[in-house]
Amino acid sequence: MTPPVPGPRALVTYIRTGSREARIAYRELPEKERFAYHALVRRVFETALAHHFGRHPSREQVLELVERVGERHPQYAGGVRRVIRSTVEGSSSGGMSVRQVLTARHLVIREIAKLEPAFLDRADEIVEPTAEFTGSDPHNAVKVTINLDGTLRELELLRGVERVGGRTLGMCLVRAWVAAEKQRWRRAKELGQYDDFPEIGSGKGRGDAYRREAYSSGRLCRATVDRYGRLRAFTFMRTALFDDGRMALAAQIREAVNVAQAPLRVSLGLLGGYGIDHLVEAGFAGGFDQDDVAGGEESAESGDS
Repeated sequence: MTPPVPGPRALVTYIRTGSREARIAYRELPEKERFAYHALVRRVFETALAHHFGRHPSREQVLELVERVGERHPQYAGGVRRVIRSTVEGSSSGGMSVRQVLTARHLVIREIAKLEPAFLDRADEIVEPTAEFTGSDPHNAVKVTINLDGTLRELELLRGVERVGGRTLGMCLVRAWVAAEKQRWRRAKELGQYDDFPEIGSGKGRGDAYRREAYSSGRLCRATVDRYGRLRAFTFMRTALFDDGRMALAAQIREAVNVAQAPLRVSLGLLGGYGIDHLVEAGFAGGFDQDDVAGGEESAESGDS
């Protein structure tokens, strides 16, 4: 049998099979990668406990899991008890070596995987979470893909979109974005990354009137985003949209969104092909100045997050 590749794939294999070789494969990792693996195991361990216990685990639930793992691995029973209690109750797991902590966490993860079919089925996604999220609209006119940090990754106009008018197409763009954002938000909350955005449609951002607008360089279209870079409106400035084809139109739409998301991209260090000079230049075309690219200003438009 081919030995497991150390790292995330070995962890997935261990979750699925309980293979000892997969569990200890991390020992072959270079030191820097081993630190990252420790963090990965901790995250998966915490996710497993949350999946198994829910938000408010009872003392009986905790003891039952401790005893179950301890019966199968009596030599590690003490370590298992410590790592579970340190996470659930906030008690100390002091006195354990890094290897002991890792072993105990591995054993608990595997036991929960056997108890929770849904956790086992999602092992790949839990260990290596999806970094991009795609949504489409009810008309199947648009497909939008965003990254975990909320920035636009890809935008595609699908075949037949030419039959859709400009106003409807603008609504399709927003609906596709919302569909992708709902997926992104749930995953961000699970991971504890880029999770400070209020859930879209929840009403928690009601009254936040901040909006940013930017045009494409050809001034064919205008994107409006909220303070988190989420698309809230899209407007076409003329009715003849497909003179240069849907690919060219999609490129202008992407450009407008990327410029509107400039502050988010700057804060994340993700300017990509949009250097700051380009963003400022496009920002002037879009109706906001250089200070606005860096800081932003309030709009009179209101909306609900």
